Amino acid sequence: MIPLTAGVAILGGWIALKLRVPAGALIGAMLATTALNIVFEMAYMPAGMKFFTQVVTGVYIGAKISRSNLHNLKAILKPALLLLCIMLTFAVCMGMLIYSLSDLSVPTALFAMAPAGITDMTLASMDFQAESSVVALIQTLRVIFTTALLPGLIKVLHGKQIAQNHSAKSPKASRPHRKSDLPLTLLIGLFCGGAGKYLDIPCGAIAFSMAGCAVFNVVTDRSYMPLNLRRFVQMFAGALIGCTVGRAQIAQMLDLGTVTVIAVSSFLLLDLIAAHIISRLFHLDIVTALFACAPGGITDMALISEEMGADSVKVAGMHIVRLVGIVALYPLIIHALITLTS
Repeated sequence: MIPLTAGVAILGGWIALKLRVPAGALIGAMLATTALNIVFEMAYMPAGMKFFTQVVTGVYIGAKISRSNLHNLKAILKPALLLLCIMLTFAVCMGMLIYSLSDLSVPTALFAMAPAGITDMTLASMDFQAESSVVALIQTLRVIFTTALLPGLIKVLHGKQIAQNHSAKSPKASRPHRKSDLPLTLLIGLFCGGAGKYLDIPCGAIAFSMAGCAVFNVVTDRSYMPLNLRRFVQMFAGALIGCTVGRAQIAQMLDLGTVTVIAVSSFLLLDLIAAHIISRLFHLDIVTALFACAPGGITDMALISEEMGADSVKVAGMHIVRLVGIVALYPLIIHALITLTS
């Protein structure tokens, strides 16, 4: 099934690119794979593909970090910490709202509204006797709808800023990269990403591969990742998301209609509000802020943001801080809330 799924994903991505869909490679692949899975229940991508997609994304971003733009990483700490506080507050408030409007338990509602990793939140919810299938469903819908709707929404709202960002990214004179640098760059990314995964650190694969290639590039100026590889990575990332949606998930989504609508709309509203706050306070361009504050997957948002003229280094950095913070702190907050409400 892997060749069929890959073929459908590539075809869907190619069609979306031809139609000039924002972030077409990823969104087209995701929609095509989802359709294949719903109609024929045949879409399949091995779990290991997620690791390689994360590593290549980390390598791509890390290869963009040089001595001259290290300040980009220093500039994200304060906005990232503010974003973490906003998202923790949002998750608690919306989780309790959903709890009051539905038959879901407190831990189920709270974990369902956490803007963090699908796997992390689903596994953590099991320790609190939550309905893990509901948590996984709403978390999956969060990623899918954010990925599918946000690029188009940003293009409609801030098309001029996107054009300005692309114009500002004029090529700078630098040492021409050699294709012979690619194998070493990938090897460093795989080694560092594997270390992050082995240590079981949240978003470890992408964070470690990005850091490893960034250090290599700062020291040697030899990290290299060809631009056209980005679209193939986007297509496989879209296929991975599409494979998570089948007939069972659609049926469960319809059963949780009100909760689903509230969750999806509130996640998008969260992005718009948080991005405008952070953009104003820290003078971050609004397109970068919107992708940095997006409650979507780090791999998907980093790849799409680069295509739409945002600063993908800042986007990835803020997502890493957000994900690590929520995974570390949110279960403790939920435990305290359950204690108070029991």
